[in-house]
Amino acid sequence: MARKKSRKMRGSNTYGHGRKGRRGKGRKGGKGYAGLGKHHWSFALKNPEFLWGNHGFTSHHPKEEINTLNVGVLNEIIERMVEDKLALYDGEKYEVDLSIINVNKLLGKGKVDKPIVVKVKYASKIAVEKIQEAGGEVVNA
Repeated sequence: MARKKSRKMRGSNTYGHGRKGRRGKGRKGGKGYAGLGKHHWSFALKNPEFLWGNHGFTSHHPKEEINTLNVGVLNEIIERMVEDKLALYDGEKYEVDLSIINVNKLLGKGKVDKPIVVKVKYASKIAVEKIQEAGGEVVNA
């Protein structure tokens, strides 16, 4: 009758399989994806979903692209926008809808010295303050 290895071989590194047997990933043909182009090619063909293609989380709600414009730049180009009929001037205030020029956020860098009514989706606090100090207002679109 064969001996029971479970009790007799406790503490033995080789557990009765010699020096090379059952060592590391030796008898399996490599560790991980080793051999996929050679001796594990049939596994690669049978299980392509494990090895190729996209894995992980996919966002089904992609982030909105934010196009920005600074108030200083808007102050410089507002008269040219009126000439190109992208903005209106009624004698007192300029009115502009920034979605026409594909801008959806107004930032606060620069100086404003003209009263401008700006229609925009997003605006920073500093941008709103500067526009209001100059006598204009920011309307959320």
